[in-house]
Amino acid sequence: MIEISEAIRILTDGIKPTVEKAGFALYYPPECNRQELPVTEDRDTKVITYAADGAALRIEFTADTVGLYWAETSADVAQKGDYTRLSLNLLETAEAQARDVRSIAEEFNETLQSKFAKGQKSKTNKKLPNSVSKAAVRNGAFYDLPSFGNRFTAVYPEYRAAFKENIDTYGEFLAEDFFKKYGTPAVLQIIRENNPQKMKKLFNLLNEIYDNGINDVQSLIAVSILGEMHNDETLLSNCVDYMSDELCVNVIRINKYLASSAGRSARIRLENPPRYKPKKAKKNSLLSSLMGGAGAGLQQ
Repeated sequence: MIEISEAIRILTDGIKPTVEKAGFALYYPPECNRQELPVTEDRDTKVITYAADGAALRIEFTADTVGLYWAETSADVAQKGDYTRLSLNLLETAEAQARDVRSIAEEFNETLQSKFAKGQKSKTNKKLPNSVSKAAVRNGAFYDLPSFGNRFTAVYPEYRAAFKENIDTYGEFLAEDFFKKYGTPAVLQIIRENNPQKMKKLFNLLNEIYDNGINDVQSLIAVSILGEMHNDETLLSNCVDYMSDELCVNVIRINKYLASSAGRSARIRLENPPRYKPKKAKKNSLLSSLMGGAGAGLQQ
């Protein structure tokens, strides 16, 4: 857990050299004490503003996100509607640590360098996709694959660079490739260790995303990730007390099916995924296939 005030301090310290090089400085509204960081509040959002000649930067901290915004308007007159979002990252302060904030600072630095620094290019060529927030989910939205990748690498920031590289390589987030190379091995290692604290952290994430995810997200979690336990009784028993009821039922069924002779073709598809083809027609998710036609034997 990290206090929001500490998160703001770490982030502003982390981006200070970059914003100064781009010609920006902290903007102090009249009501702010110049001996402290100029944090203002807009409803449930805490705001830091930077000013340059005829331009402004704005950092917004909500309960679970940190956003970076830019306006081609002076900071003293810019309204919220004048700002364009440059970057948005998840940061749940109830679970975050200092390293998570430093990772976001690095992301902001890359974004700012790309936009403002002369003769420099950001390491990330493609802009990270927008992520569905918890607030949006509470209002009826569902997590998609980029949101899952974003949330996963917010919880496990050591894989953030690989997440960005995946987007650079394919021009979009290719979730199967990312999780096959990085996410799934990490998940399986945590399950093997069976450390209660690590398991709770992992399944708090997986349960939330699965229970509120689109079909492709549910398929990825239940089949491509947790289906890789290969019906191992020890691994499955490690998980059952942490999984949500729906996820638990489907994961056990899928593991049994993939280990059976009837699941051979699905298992081959998982082990040898088709080569990437951009923007190909959408097909039914593998989870839907397993729980429907080819996997009819899994139904109750």
